[in-house]
Amino acid sequence: MFKSKLTDKETSNFGKGKILLIVIIVFTIVPLFIISMLYMTNDNFKFTANKYLSTVSGPVGQYFNQFPTREERESQKREVARYLASLDVESATDKLTIIRKDDEMLYTDLVKMITQIDPQQTERILERIRENSIKKDVLTSTLEQIKRDEVKERQSRADYYQKMNLASAIEEIRSSLMDELISYKNMALIMEQMKDNVAAEILKHLDEEVARRILANYELIDKRKKVEDILEKMKNREKELIQIAQIYSVEKPEKIVSHIGNEKKYNLSDLSIIYRNMDMLQTAKVLASVEDEKFRHQLLEQMKIDQIIGKGNDLLTPDIIEAIKIYEDYDKEIKELVNVYSKMEANEMSKTITKLFQSKNIAKKYSFDNKDEIIILDQDIAIDILKNLRQRTVAEILATLDADLASQISKTLTLPN
Repeated sequence: MFKSKLTDKETSNFGKGKILLIVIIVFTIVPLFIISMLYMTNDNFKFTANKYLSTVSGPVGQYFNQFPTREERESQKREVARYLASLDVESATDKLTIIRKDDEMLYTDLVKMITQIDPQQTERILERIRENSIKKDVLTSTLEQIKRDEVKERQSRADYYQKMNLASAIEEIRSSLMDELISYKNMALIMEQMKDNVAAEILKHLDEEVARRILANYELIDKRKKVEDILEKMKNREKELIQIAQIYSVEKPEKIVSHIGNEKKYNLSDLSIIYRNMDMLQTAKVLASVEDEKFRHQLLEQMKIDQIIGKGNDLLTPDIIEAIKIYEDYDKEIKELVNVYSKMEANEMSKTITKLFQSKNIAKKYSFDNKDEIIILDQDIAIDILKNLRQRTVAEILATLDADLASQISKTLTLPN
């Protein structure tokens, strides 16, 4: 009987233990399991939990502090997205396929970000991923690999041209087409891989018929339209600058140097067009008065490059540089003469000025390969000396001269060069 009571007691204790165990499981293990599942599957919960747990002192806080915050995680995603957008289609496809296998949600987020960066590139990548997801026979796969290799080769060639200086790229493209080393179709496919503004710049300097045939072979209609629009704007801008050059050709150099003697109003490319379409001697006069040597050197280099691109040679800038030197030397001589004349009496100066002004002699003459000439008369020297003297001194000189001669000199002083 005692044994029976003992057994009943043990059974009762065992039942209480089971109940206690169930209570522990329900109120401790099950919540922990649910929390763990939420932590693993819900990013919002995970980031919030990490944020609070990282504030706990000791090893627990240190452990959770090493995990990135939501902002850091998004920044990492954007960095990866920019990297993927910069890759060729094949490489980006391979990497996104691997990411998709491991983390579908991350894959989705990255695709959205790449779309914001480059929608066309994203479309090509997703198309390649769809193609890869479909099982194909060996022949089809081989043909597709060939096409991918061709795309890579075209992209490589496009990068090669874009890294070259413009003159060299244009010459190589022109020669390749003329020597039939490449077809117009393949050249168009290569240029489709270039930046639109670079492609337009190259096409602008090719023969009009050559440019037209290349554009006609573009496969991407939107791409062709963008390049054509840029090309049209470039041509219209050039026409506008040529008209400006014609106006500047007849203005006084000292009046226009503030407009075209720096990059405040026009960039170097625009200035190159203006100066190359101005009268050559006017160009030299203006540049001779520019004090910024660095600017002048950069401009002449740009003009040289543009001449070679447009005409295949540069016969213009050597003449301009020579003319600049002539005008600079002449200006120095005038300043030296002004210093000498400034020390003379008015009567003595008037005799010298009269002699120079009435002279028909050519003091200096320079000829250029383009048939232009710089002719400096004694009369020019007389007028330039007077222009650089003080107004009071000029008035004193004119007062000592014959009335008709004084009138002639006065009129000449007011006329443009």
